[in-house]
Amino acid sequence: MRRRTLLRAAAAGLLTGVAPRRPAAAATKATFASVNTAAYINPRMQLRFIEEVRTRTNGELDINWVGSGQLGGLKENLEAIIVGNLEFCGVANSNLGPLYPPAQLFDLPFLFRDTAHMVKVARGPIGEAIWRGIEAKTGIKLIMTGLPDGARSVWNSKRPVHTPADIKGLKLRVIQAPMMIDTFVALGAIPAPMASTDVYMAARQGVIDGAEWGPLGMIEQKSYEEAKYYTLTQHLNPPGSVAMNAAWFHALPALQQDIVLSAADHARSWFDAAFAQEESDALALVKAKGVEVIEHPDLAPFITAVQPVYEKYASQVGGWDTIKAVMAVS
Repeated sequence: MRRRTLLRAAAAGLLTGVAPRRPAAAATKATFASVNTAAYINPRMQLRFIEEVRTRTNGELDINWVGSGQLGGLKENLEAIIVGNLEFCGVANSNLGPLYPPAQLFDLPFLFRDTAHMVKVARGPIGEAIWRGIEAKTGIKLIMTGLPDGARSVWNSKRPVHTPADIKGLKLRVIQAPMMIDTFVALGAIPAPMASTDVYMAARQGVIDGAEWGPLGMIEQKSYEEAKYYTLTQHLNPPGSVAMNAAWFHALPALQQDIVLSAADHARSWFDAAFAQEESDALALVKAKGVEVIEHPDLAPFITAVQPVYEKYASQVGGWDTIKAVMAVS
């Protein structure tokens, strides 16, 4: 009976010159996980990306953003991407190294002169080769690559840090990655690997003495509530990015793939324009919160102290020629 009804409706449409209405295409659903709150700059970029994708696909590609670490930390999010239980997540480069050792190149301490140097390398031939390697080995496709995350610096509640000797014995949270652990062992700290979402309570309860991240992270994580001292060691200036499940992406229609990549480029351009000012504002706010900021420490002894990290990891990141190639980029 239903088939007869549909045929009669179609015939009536032909007689009246009105084409029968086709049902709307079912939306493809996806989830985008973030460890940050929606107010942080990375999620604001991610939400711009999501909105552009939704608008340009007429809702046929519908991405749901879930923030504040509700779906786990960065490590857990990447594991979910790999097995296909998650489509998107924000990425810190240090979480890529355990999955694909050459990515650790960008986590070598004091590798980059400044943020502009990092961006040029990460978005240039050296970075692109690493991103392709990650996709081939893990099934993670990276978009919005070379995102500044703010040069990471040390904060703590015990004493001002001017030299590596001042770091000795401090229990500092570090990213859950071997190179980061080794870097702080070389500096004399007691590394405490944990997810960023656990840092606030760990510091408040005295489980750790401090941690290390950029000015925006200081505000996002409310670290100014526990930090008394913040030393701009800027020991790490890694590129951030967005991870995407490659198999899911390649299964999309070609037009939707193009829209995803184009929207990612637009969102990254917005981020580039906004980041520097927001980082400057964040550092000013850290000072206003009463944290003592040591802005110009002598970095030479810090650089000397971490040389064993270079010796240990050089062969894993492409060798000394690759390291020197990064340093030579101008």
